[in-house]
Amino acid sequence: MRKRFKYPTKLFTLMVLCFVGFNSLLLLISGVVYYGTYSEIAYREIRLAKKELLDETSQKLSNYVAGIQDTARFLVTNTMVQQYLSVEPESEYDFVFKSRQLYEEFQKLATVKAGLHSIELYTDWLIGYPTFQDQFMHPIKEAQAEGWLERMDRSDGYWIASHDHSSIGMISYVHQIIGNRGEILGIVKINIPDKMLFEILDKDGSAENVPDYYVVLDSGGNYIASVLPTGITVPERADEMVNAVSGTKYSVIQSDANSQYWMLLQLISKDVFKQSGKEIRTLIVGLLSALILLSIPLAFWVSRRLTSPIYGIVEGMRSIEKGDFNVRMNASSIQEYLYLTTHFNRMVHRLKELIGRLNQEHRDRREAEIQLLHAQIKPHFLYNTLDLIHWRALDYNAHEISLMVQQLSKLFRIGLSNDKWYVTVRDELAHARCYMAIQEYRQNFSTEYAENVESDLFDAIIPKIILQPFLENAVIHGFQNRHDNAVVHVDIEQRDEIGGKQLIVTIADNGCGLPDGFDIQTASGIGIRNVIDRIHLYCGPKYGVHIASGAHGGTQVIMNLPLIRNEEEMEQLTRSLSHEFDSLGG
Repeated sequence: MRKRFKYPTKLFTLMVLCFVGFNSLLLLISGVVYYGTYSEIAYREIRLAKKELLDETSQKLSNYVAGIQDTARFLVTNTMVQQYLSVEPESEYDFVFKSRQLYEEFQKLATVKAGLHSIELYTDWLIGYPTFQDQFMHPIKEAQAEGWLERMDRSDGYWIASHDHSSIGMISYVHQIIGNRGEILGIVKINIPDKMLFEILDKDGSAENVPDYYVVLDSGGNYIASVLPTGITVPERADEMVNAVSGTKYSVIQSDANSQYWMLLQLISKDVFKQSGKEIRTLIVGLLSALILLSIPLAFWVSRRLTSPIYGIVEGMRSIEKGDFNVRMNASSIQEYLYLTTHFNRMVHRLKELIGRLNQEHRDRREAEIQLLHAQIKPHFLYNTLDLIHWRALDYNAHEISLMVQQLSKLFRIGLSNDKWYVTVRDELAHARCYMAIQEYRQNFSTEYAENVESDLFDAIIPKIILQPFLENAVIHGFQNRHDNAVVHVDIEQRDEIGGKQLIVTIADNGCGLPDGFDIQTASGIGIRNVIDRIHLYCGPKYGVHIASGAHGGTQVIMNLPLIRNEEEMEQLTRSLSHEFDSLGG
């Protein structure tokens, strides 16, 4: 029994886990959806209540801000202020007298308005006179240095965000003083401590011992001041606050936009929204746990019913591993299992055929190897006979016959002695030179044969006997009606092409050229077709031969081959082109 369930038990366990997991997932999704819906409603109600309270607080803050701005407008429209600043002081005494009166006027308003820290005046009216009340009156260039003066070009008055002023966090309202002729006489700056704003916000805070966190924005949505928990950076715009608290335990509530005064952002702990969902969460968790426990027995029963047909297939696979290819599977009443058993039987049948085919190929290969060993005897007989003719010719002083036989013997030795399909460039060139030397004796015209090979390419590997057929065409067909000197050049070089380096072999002659309508695809020459087929077979279809008329007459043959420098690279090329059975279909 243990042996029978050794492998299927794993599938059985997997199916049980999947069934229970899927059922649990559905139950969890249902519970999450229900809890999420409930939480969303509760969250929306709590958020609405918090927002109404925040709107009230924002309105009170806006009323305070409106009072500050009214104070600034009163100062910039004050007749005495405009009169003093529009006329240069007559003397140093006049400057001190008027400066003191301006200071007292500003201080009177600062003491009347609650929450004001100080009021400052920026004007060039004081330039050229000794400083008076440094904390009260400043030249306008100091406003430029503080970095807020440029905004005056776009607005007569605006708020400056929280900044350090005399080691106190301060927000400021600045407003231009415009003279009767439209000139800028100065700038009034009203300073309010940050804590004053947050004291106003905390007056209506909840009784719970929970800290309140706010971000104050002006009517344009620009940052004014804030009190934030540790780890949250100060945003510059209202829409950046949501990103700033993303991933934290806080949620953002924003008061209604107010085009005239300020608005607020409040950070509220998410725990406040989750308190109402604790009881419903406990109820949902208990109900889901009970349903998941009840689904486990059902999962065992269904999984056992579904996995039992697999046992037969497993036993069949074990028989195949032992070499029994006569095993066959019985049909199943389940459609999917019927498909498996049918294709299993078909696979076994095709495997049996494939093994028989491979065995036959091994027998054929061994027979071919034996025949090759017998065939190797024939070239040795030919070499020995040619050597005998060579020496006999020397005995009769027939030196030309001796040289011809010697070149022919060397030609056969290079072409036939190596039982591989490839040779080095050096050996292929030697074979070509032997052939051209023999042709010197056969033809009634002289032949000029030249080679131009890059020095590092002599040991490169190429298919054997690919030069001789084209040299034969050049000599026999290119000069058959001519009696002048025949010139044949062989150039071998390497080039960088798409896909890597290639070996380029060029054979050029000064013969009569190609006949009209010549097409290499329909050429009837056996030698040319043999070279093209062998290049495609041994090197791949992207390599081949191109034949065209030369630029100055004659014929030009260009062969592009892979650049193979050693046996290892040749074996890699052979493996990449080998066609092996990679499926049961062969």
